[in-house]
Amino acid sequence: MPNPNTPSGVIEPQAPSPALADDNPFSSMMERFDEAAQILGLDPDMYVLLRRPDREFKFAIPVTDDNGEIQVFNGFRIRHNLSMGPCLGGLRLDDNVKRDELRALAAWTTWKCAALGVPFGGSMGGIDFDPRKHSPTVVEKVVRRYTAGLMDFLGPERDILAPDLHSHEQVMAWCLDTYSMHTRHTENAVVVGKPEGLGGTAGRHSAIGRGVRVLMEKHLADMGFTSKAEVVIQGAGIVASQVARQMIEYGHKVIAMGDISGGVHNAEGLDVEALLAHRKATGCVKGFTGGDVINDAQLLSLECDVLIPAAAANQINSRTAPNVNAKLMVEAANAPTSGRGDAILAERGIPVVPDLLGNAGGAIIAYFEWVQNRMGYKWPLSDVEDRLDRMVLEAYARARKAAGKHKVGLRLATCMLGVDRVSYFDSLRGIYG
Repeated sequence: MPNPNTPSGVIEPQAPSPALADDNPFSSMMERFDEAAQILGLDPDMYVLLRRPDREFKFAIPVTDDNGEIQVFNGFRIRHNLSMGPCLGGLRLDDNVKRDELRALAAWTTWKCAALGVPFGGSMGGIDFDPRKHSPTVVEKVVRRYTAGLMDFLGPERDILAPDLHSHEQVMAWCLDTYSMHTRHTENAVVVGKPEGLGGTAGRHSAIGRGVRVLMEKHLADMGFTSKAEVVIQGAGIVASQVARQMIEYGHKVIAMGDISGGVHNAEGLDVEALLAHRKATGCVKGFTGGDVINDAQLLSLECDVLIPAAAANQINSRTAPNVNAKLMVEAANAPTSGRGDAILAERGIPVVPDLLGNAGGAIIAYFEWVQNRMGYKWPLSDVEDRLDRMVLEAYARARKAAGKHKVGLRLATCMLGVDRVSYFDSLRGIYG
């Protein structure tokens, strides 16, 4: 597409935005945006507008550590698009935070929310800080200083903080309190993922797992599969535990789970609660005696009805995808499949419910919490679950319809839905100036 900054008549090739390593899942995200834009015939001006963030902010976070010494960390906030409403984005605490990843995740959240019909744009933030290496006192100082440094960015009508890597309810409570101290009133709707007593919503601790399970059952039914499923889950953390509990509650069998320490397999079905209790007590799956010990490569290659990646990014890649032995894969993690891995699965005829749909419960439950905070009225769990199921299945139906119309896979179809919706309303709003 033409670049307005190049001389007249010169066409400059457009690289994926942002340009990252070939098998990097975040690069794959933005490559899919380029592909979606091409199929949709996106206007060149709109393409240039949507492929870059609305605003980026980097700032210093100086804190005094437990030894009385000053350490300085870097805080980041990337705001991608506000056409559909305020931005929603996580706070990531990780000493390996990369700005390119934050950019891509912010954009991906924009497309996800648009595809789901959630009235948010996408943002993403982080601190190059690993809370596991510091005392709770230092963690609190860092989180509060980060929140204070973003006072001009944040707000229930501007940018809403959500949990991400190493952010939990306590972190969200510190963010809420810091923001509220500066505004001189409690502003619940500026943060989601809070404890229920501080404006959190019922259903948050099962939302992602519930969305995964509902989509899995729907896609299996569409495939003509009517039995209860044998499921392999990669991961054993917060998301994976939600998924595992949903599977057991609804009669499916979890035959394997694993984390970075190793995995465990039991063809008769794992005792999920015992495994999760063991991991809580020891910090890992390793040592659990309820099945046979396996490594991660063996876990991903197990014969099963459904494989659910619910751990880190880039797990299903050019090395592991050829060995996947599942009838269906449902992505619960963010970007667990690289571009090359996705192509291999497609060639092998293994259908994938992509992360834009698979972990949609996270964005939807955040929206529900924000709505309840602004209403000042708490919904019962039954209402939350009914509304979440409806929104997930409606988004799935739209994506299936788009996939059929454009003759593309479900992953690209979902991205196209988001890009098309955002570009349409951006065009209606026009360019100010």
